[in-house]
Amino acid sequence: MAKAQLEPDNCDPLIDAVERGEVTLAARSRGSYPGARIPKNALPGLRTIGYWDAVGPQSWGLPMHRNEGIEICYLLSGESSFATDFGEWNLRAGDITITRPWQRHRLGDPNIRPSKLFWMILDVEAHDERSTWDFADWIGPDVRSRRELLRVFRKNQCPHLSDRGHQLRPFMEQTCERMADDGPMVVAQLACSINALLLAIVERLSEGIDETSQDSSGFDQTIRQFFQGLESSIDKAAEPWSVAEMAKACRVGKSYLTTSCRHIFNATPAELLGRTRLNHARTLLSQRAETSITDIAMAVGFGSSQYFANCFRKQFGMTPQQFRDRTKVE
Repeated sequence: MAKAQLEPDNCDPLIDAVERGEVTLAARSRGSYPGARIPKNALPGLRTIGYWDAVGPQSWGLPMHRNEGIEICYLLSGESSFATDFGEWNLRAGDITITRPWQRHRLGDPNIRPSKLFWMILDVEAHDERSTWDFADWIGPDVRSRRELLRVFRKNQCPHLSDRGHQLRPFMEQTCERMADDGPMVVAQLACSINALLLAIVERLSEGIDETSQDSSGFDQTIRQFFQGLESSIDKAAEPWSVAEMAKACRVGKSYLTTSCRHIFNATPAELLGRTRLNHARTLLSQRAETSITDIAMAVGFGSSQYFANCFRKQFGMTPQQFRDRTKVE
């Protein structure tokens, strides 16, 4: 396939979701990828690196697309659907995806689920799916090391792996922390983090990573179903839930519920409940123009209209009245 037929993804759905306030993003990028700009002559070949943090139901996804380099993603928390032309997987915390240059893949089915996901794309100068690969010379301390890194990545044909022991997680988290650093050493720090991350991944690929995953107790599925029930019923979400009562409804302890919610939904039970109530309120504000904002706040489970207004503004970037006024205009 000729280079002219292959164009990298422009990430418009993610960019639009950030503008709507559905997801927060921290990244450093070049080209059409979102995030703070990488200095022109710094870290050649690094197309984008960063993470998104999506809390609550999302209305966007990344349909089948291609990227010009090796893309590495690591799900830090939550869940997500991931697919290539050769299979589909339900990603959970600790799962890794490694896609090859110009390999078609998608995230979301069709929408992203609540999740915190780290990503990195490194251009290896592959003009099509059959080209040779080459890393920039800041990757690896010498030519021999770069060749070995490339050999392992090129040999790997599995787009989905699992890091169930979370041995790679510290490397991802450390690199995420660099996103907020604007100091004079940021480029050197990113280079060190990326090299350490690549080395750790290559070592794990060489050893083999456990690809088995199962929820033997079934409790996590019960928790998913419980919160899906809150999303589908305003009355159920408005009930005076405490964390202890939610845990009891799911037949688990409070600690297990909190830990499981962070892994499945990238949020605490209280955050999930609050976000669900706010989404129900947004629906009522657009559908029931005659109902007062205070009555809507009470209908979805908030005990105070002022607290409701503060939470709504924090979540959606506008007051309930501003949202209602905008909906009328549209």
